[in-house]
Amino acid sequence: MEKPRILITTDMECDDMNSMIHLALHLDELDVCGIVYTASKYHFQGDGIHTLGDVTPHYSCSGLLAYEGHIGYPHPDPDARFLKSYRPFEEGWIESLWKNEYAAVYPNLKKHSPDYPSPEYLLSITKTGNIAFEGDVRFETEGSRFIEQLILDDDERTLYLLSWGGINTIVRALMSIHEKYHDSEEWNGIYAKVIRKCCVLGVMNGVGQDNSWLDHGKDLFPDLKMLRSEFVYGGFLSSLTTQADAVHTYRAPWLKENIKFGHGPLMEKTILFADGTYIEGEPENRQYGLITEMDWGFDSMPVFHFDPYDWIGEGDSATVVPLLPHGLRGPEDGRFGSIGGRLFNDGETPEKTYDRYSGKEGNENPFLMNFQHEWAQRADWCIRPYEECVHPPVVNCNCSDLRVPAGSVVDLSAGAYDPDGRQIRTLWDVYRSGCTYHGSGIPAVWNPLDQTTKFTVPADAQPGDFFVLVFSAQACAEHPITRYAEIGVTVTDK
Repeated sequence: MEKPRILITTDMECDDMNSMIHLALHLDELDVCGIVYTASKYHFQGDGIHTLGDVTPHYSCSGLLAYEGHIGYPHPDPDARFLKSYRPFEEGWIESLWKNEYAAVYPNLKKHSPDYPSPEYLLSITKTGNIAFEGDVRFETEGSRFIEQLILDDDERTLYLLSWGGINTIVRALMSIHEKYHDSEEWNGIYAKVIRKCCVLGVMNGVGQDNSWLDHGKDLFPDLKMLRSEFVYGGFLSSLTTQADAVHTYRAPWLKENIKFGHGPLMEKTILFADGTYIEGEPENRQYGLITEMDWGFDSMPVFHFDPYDWIGEGDSATVVPLLPHGLRGPEDGRFGSIGGRLFNDGETPEKTYDRYSGKEGNENPFLMNFQHEWAQRADWCIRPYEECVHPPVVNCNCSDLRVPAGSVVDLSAGAYDPDGRQIRTLWDVYRSGCTYHGSGIPAVWNPLDQTTKFTVPADAQPGDFFVLVFSAQACAEHPITRYAEIGVTVTDK
């Protein structure tokens, strides 16, 4: 399967740090072509001269109210316009990660997959973008020019622009393209290329932790594709609110055993509550590595308490995990699954179905726990030899998408083998969240544990109804790695 091509912009919030560490474990599966520091309403460095209000009058920053008061928070603090910097992040943190912790485990990771990029390559694609102020698009920067070059290059694969902070550096790159070409004969082709090639993740209702897209970008490229995933992966409250089958993987015992300790320096850098980590530039009540409570100052939200070594957050990984090429087809068609659930256009809301974990209307993520097992297994890759670890099975699906009348019985066939020679477990299942059928009930796959089996399309299905069937395969192991195939079945007229 083709590797997704991604570029990341990050404001270096502590959850971004954890996202970067987790990302490092999957660098063999992704074509990461750029990592760019940017600003956001949570972090900006200042330029030593101006204030936030000088540069970005339409700002979102909650300023000192965010951690010194509860006066109607969250909302922009009127006094934030006087800020010359705000919770400035540690510049060079990413480069240090590549030079030190990643470099230390890189030789062992290469034993498990030859596709891991070198620390030198990662350093070469790590750039500094528009970091002075939230929403700052005044000038081109090294990072914005780098993004511009990637957008305009000859690689026609989708370029996923992942916003882990403000979207302002991405917007600055788009502004530069518009400024250089909109009055030229090339403009129609350039515009078409940008729209065809680029897809943004990490923006909600047009806001990417700043207002720069709404203020400067939307009018220039109104057709730019923006996707969102159904679920936030590893958010700040994961140890309290994750679905029942996986919530233990965000709590101290599991994290200490499988991630934080005994897996080399890269995993040891993972930040957990009260693990001793000090984050440069953060106020006292945002130093989660030194405390066990989270108080965001939301008037309607209580103070949350945690145990030492519980999970603090990895919210921005929600832009990455849906793109991982594990056989799920969500990026191709939002009705199919992804590790982050269904993908949908920004501004839309996916329909709720049934959540077996709560027993109520809602949505569940049937792929989450399998992905948590892979997290633990890839942590082992950092230190253990190849023969002691589990590796991805190879899945071969022998059937394609189908168009059949209601009441049809369709044949399903797939196979899998394990490169380590372990016994394989397989399962055919219905991805109910992706199905658009609203009849009397979605039937199960016949003999779901068999690799070759059947599925009956309900007799009361209507033309246009859609069913998603998922084949999964994993080795018999404590922490298996799972790979998938997905088949779509569309109901036609008789």
